[in-house]
Amino acid sequence: MKVQQFLNKSRIETPEDLILQNQLFAYIVAKHYSISLTEVYQMEDDVFTQSIAWALAVQEEEEKELRRQQMQDETSNETVSVDYTFLETEDF
Repeated sequence: MKVQQFLNKSRIETPEDLILQNQLFAYIVAKHYSISLTEVYQMEDDVFTQSIAWALAVQEEEEKELRRQQMQDETSNETVSVDYTFLETEDF
C-alpha cells in the first residue's frame, strides 16, 4: 500500500510523497483538534501552518512523557529482598 510505503521512508523523494506528506499533516491536525478532514482542507494556509505546528509540538511532548513514564516504570519494578531472620531470635 502506498501509505505504508510512504510511512517507512525517511525522506520525501517524489511528488507523490509530497502529496502524502500533506495528507498526513492534514490527518494529524484533524485528529488533534477532533475535526473532519474537510474542515482541515478548508483552513487558511496560515491557520493550518499554526495548527500543524501546535499539533506536532503536543504530539512530541506526549511521546516524551510516555518515554519518561516507561523508563520510570522500568526502574521502579525492582525487587527488594527483606531479611526476616531477626524474627527468629529470642530477644524479639
